[in-house]
Amino acid sequence: MLKETISYPQCVICYKVLGNDSMKPSKLAIHLNKCHPDLQTKDTDFFKRKFEPLKRCKLDKTGIIYQTQQNIVEASYKVSYIIAQNKKAHTLAEEVILPCTKEIVRLLFGEEAAKKVDNISLSNTTVKRRLTDISSNIKENVINEIKESP
Repeated sequence: MLKETISYPQCVICYKVLGNDSMKPSKLAIHLNKCHPDLQTKDTDFFKRKFEPLKRCKLDKTGIIYQTQQNIVEASYKVSYIIAQNKKAHTLAEEVILPCTKEIVRLLFGEEAAKKVDNISLSNTTVKRRLTDISSNIKENVINEIKESP
């Protein structure tokens, strides 16, 4: 993790930022044994796989991890897809789903996290655009499968 251009070690399991002295193997083992005793027998590949999502995360000014813009866009696509699956109006996302989600997040995680929900674009035109993208992708995949079939 980088914080004001200073690098700090960070646990790939709990995302806890550790002190620089924690880079000693004995201190890392203490953290693993104390905080993650069920993972002691895991191999290094397991921890390398856990490191990949951490690289896509950033810390905000409060030190709370938030996902990159890519996850915000992905959330918008997933909500749009669920709306289409249930054959509901595109306006449902902006009028009902977004306010409900914001309220749930505010109650469970606080006001700061609820403000981050506002970054998810769920307007009527955005949902329509997302569904157009999804349908184009499905169409391309079907055409490719037909071309590749014997």
